[in-house]
Amino acid sequence: MNITSISFTDPPVYHQFPPIYENLGLPDVSSFIEQRFQFTFTLGKIERTRYGSIRLYKQQGDFKVMIPEKLPGFGPIRLEKLKSLLLEQVKTDFIQNIESEPQKRKVYYTDFRSTR
Repeated sequence: MNITSISFTDPPVYHQFPPIYENLGLPDVSSFIEQRFQFTFTLGKIERTRYGSIRLYKQQGDFKVMIPEKLPGFGPIRLEKLKSLLLEQVKTDFIQNIESEPQKRKVYYTDFRSTR
């Protein structure tokens, strides 16, 4: 398996959650910065192009690569290997994009509790 090219398709987006959820320690409801990218990889003689995203969870400082679609011929072990290869190649450019972004795009999540 070899990654031949990676290019970012969108600027970084900041996802903000209410403070009540931040203290739960769950990554699904923790604030994060996400950027989408397109990558091309070869598996054997076949070259494929797919989309993914990288996330930086602010509170934990963890990076995570997300691939939304199933990849034919990839089991859990091979998928984790692909994600680790992508993380190695995308991480530094992602950090540079966060630091150099002049206008920050934000998405806010809110708390919809009943007022009773």
